[in-house]
Amino acid sequence: MTSSWMWWQGYVTVRLRGPGLERLLNNMVERDILLQGVQRLTGDVMIIRLKVKDFYRLRLLLWGTQINVSILDKHGAPFLFGRFRLRVFLAVGLMLSLLFVMYLSNFIWFIEVTGNQTLPIEALKATVEELGLRTGVVRSTIEPSTIEGELLKRFPILAWAQVRIKGVKVDIFLTERDGVEQQHAGPGHVYAATDGVVTEILVLRGTAQVRDGSTVRKGDLLISGEYYDALGQKQFGAAQGVVKARVWYEGIGEEALSRWDPLPTGIRHRQYAITIGSITIPIGPSYPRETHLQSEKKWHLSLGRALVPLSLGRIDYHEVEYIKALIPREEAEKRAYDLAWESLLEQGVRKEQVLKERQTVDFMADGDGIRVEVLVEVLDDIGLFLMH
Repeated sequence: MTSSWMWWQGYVTVRLRGPGLERLLNNMVERDILLQGVQRLTGDVMIIRLKVKDFYRLRLLLWGTQINVSILDKHGAPFLFGRFRLRVFLAVGLMLSLLFVMYLSNFIWFIEVTGNQTLPIEALKATVEELGLRTGVVRSTIEPSTIEGELLKRFPILAWAQVRIKGVKVDIFLTERDGVEQQHAGPGHVYAATDGVVTEILVLRGTAQVRDGSTVRKGDLLISGEYYDALGQKQFGAAQGVVKARVWYEGIGEEALSRWDPLPTGIRHRQYAITIGSITIPIGPSYPRETHLQSEKKWHLSLGRALVPLSLGRIDYHEVEYIKALIPREEAEKRAYDLAWESLLEQGVRKEQVLKERQTVDFMADGDGIRVEVLVEVLDDIGLFLMH
């Protein structure tokens, strides 16, 4: 029976196959190699048990013989502990990760801005960074009230600002003044926001610089903030008024007459990733997007209601082959037309404003696609107030 000491040292069950087994056994006994559970299956096949360290000595004895050895089973503490070694490393790694996350939770890792309609996000970010609010800054150094006051001071367009800290994230909520409030924020003029032909001008304050039928270019002065009061004194204030004009916008859309559709092959690969702040550490190989479709799932870690900058992600890569499919011309033309209108909407055009619409359809240069150009004429208020 295998002793407990042998179990702690570890042992293996092996199969020996080949001629000269008796001579091999004698050599093993002469070298004090402990043998247990010896079973003779056939004349040239035998099964034995021996300690792990003796197994390596056995391999030296097999040098120059025609006997092959193969391991059938592994027993004992070294193999048992080996199975749990990876789990121990994972547990230690998880504990260290949690400690690291607790440390990272003292910093700001996410900044989100909502409510800015016309205020450029780049200018806003530059300002808050100047005030000390940036990714990676210590949370306790942030003074929300100071940042709120500076934002209102530096950007007159803002009517309200709030800075709220939530865990490792900062939310900046903004409300901009409406058009009338902006016009009364200080003295200034009304300029043309785009090219057009003036059809109507209504001056509420200031002096008109154009008249009906005038063709204007973007940036031209439409209403001056200079005017004369009832006593004939020249004054300079905030120009105010409405300038309606016919404006033309062009949108272009292109759509191919064929496409490559992905056909799954049924082969799937899986990859995991750990994200700490803005750093993502992949676990396992990735696969090219050209030959694989991706589906991703993320699990975010939180302590109560507070977010922490740690998440676990899983990405499934589905291998695909691409087959060419033809698209009917009518379908491609409709899609190109929709894309052209998407371009117009991005330029601020609303369909209810349209006075005239002209559409041009043609083939693309390579002949494998449709190009649609949509030219629309709209009636719009082109006045833009700028403080002097």
